[in-house]
Amino acid sequence: MLLDKIARGILHRLQDRSLYRFVYRKLALQLTLREATDSDLIQVHLWLNPANDYELQRASNLTEWVALYQGQIVGFIQLIRYPQDNELYQGYWLFSLIVKPVRRGMGIGTALTRTAMDRARNEGAPFLDLLVFEDNVRAITLYAKLGFKYFIIPVLEPSLEREREIYGRRRIVMRKVF
Repeated sequence: MLLDKIARGILHRLQDRSLYRFVYRKLALQLTLREATDSDLIQVHLWLNPANDYELQRASNLTEWVALYQGQIVGFIQLIRYPQDNELYQGYWLFSLIVKPVRRGMGIGTALTRTAMDRARNEGAPFLDLLVFEDNVRAITLYAKLGFKYFIIPVLEPSLEREREIYGRRRIVMRKVF
């Protein structure tokens, strides 16, 4: 466990180096993005929740993509469309951006986020919202680079504050206006 923690720390520091990102972005030319198939969703579930059973369910308001590197899923993202009469969430939302730790720094998160942004824009969304933990500096930096800005949705604030009380972490809303 200690060795794993040390290795993860070293990898995290390497991924913040410009030479590492440069080399991996060159390798990312082999990256494939596609809408997730049923098989992809099962693989993503096994990656993220290996101990839990999975029942495949497709929702009409949800589009999911995977990033593949050398034929293996290395990233995942969701675009969810909520109706305007939804109590808390309305409009287009980006959810579940995740990249396998060993593949971070290759531009995979950027590519997946741009794909979801393009779809939302092409469908006529005036903006795209997302939630991110306020202490997730890497994610916030990525989203800011793509034009997302901090945003407050008053109806969400009480539930976000409750999250902080329960879990000790709070999420914030970021919005990209098209």
